Amino acid sequence: MNIDELYNISLKMINDKFKINQYSKDDFLSIYNTIYKNNQTPTNELNKEILKKINQIFSQPIKTDIDSRVKELENLRNNIDKLSSVSTSQPISSSISKDDIIIPQIQITNEDKKIVYKTFIINTIKNNFKITPSIDIKLNSIYPCCLCIPSIIKNETPYIILSINDGFKNNNYTYIPFFQNKWDIWKPITENYNEINLNNNKWTITIYDFLNKIIDFDDYYSTIYNVIYDKNEDYYILKIDNIHLFNKNDKIKIIMKDGSTKDNKILDIINDKLIISPDNLEYKDFIDAKLFNYNYQFSLLFKYYSKLLK
Repeated sequence: MNIDELYNISLKMINDKFKINQYSKDDFLSIYNTIYKNNQTPTNELNKEILKKINQIFSQPIKTDIDSRVKELENLRNNIDKLSSVSTSQPISSSISKDDIIIPQIQITNEDKKIVYKTFIINTIKNNFKITPSIDIKLNSIYPCCLCIPSIIKNETPYIILSINDGFKNNNYTYIPFFQNKWDIWKPITENYNEINLNNNKWTITIYDFLNKIIDFDDYYSTIYNVIYDKNEDYYILKIDNIHLFNKNDKIKIIMKDGSTKDNKILDIINDKLIISPDNLEYKDFIDAKLFNYNYQFSLLFKYYSKLLK
């Protein structure tokens, strides 16, 4: 049995048993190469080990909960206007921008250990940012369980390093892409990774590529060169750079020179110019302003539980 045949069997098994229609071939090859070490001759026994390993990964109780949360997150992304008004029980420090959103916690259960996890999510349009979660790190075990990142990122780096720093200590986690879609889901490279071990909850969070360079989210901002208001049609026409980052119906954030922001939506793109609604906008709002497409924000999901449950 060759690699492609075994991969197709894996796909069928995952679909039949877990009702999942996609499985990355890169993830499959990672398992395949781990089991077939030193160019071993393929055997039925080793093939069975591969299928068994894949089955174990997809059988993890926590996976179903995280996947459902990811689907919920994507629904929230598709309704970003509503997302911006989500109220939260998690206090947000003054160091986190109003463009960053912390979504309230939910509960998920690990049946093996009888642990009930709570979760919170951070949405942001920038890298190297500061947050102050309200969770007591002395009383809770906290894990950064996955990242939702624009799909374009995987073309630039095979893995991502997440750094969480409290000013005294630094925790690093390595992530690889797991599900791939409009936003890729990246998960820790190991299933048994360490909880966050820091002195306080005043964190600076930074994402690095495989060369240990900060991933520059500034590449996803666009400068406004010219603005025309069409009175007859009642819309603004914007000439910008990085026009390739935008599509019709994309939701955008206009970031003004004083740091304040306004949300809008692309009505159309004509002759490489954006057509947007005039709602709550004036000419002065566009002076030295930048645009950001919500499609390029990223989300970081955390899970945690009380240490008293250990």
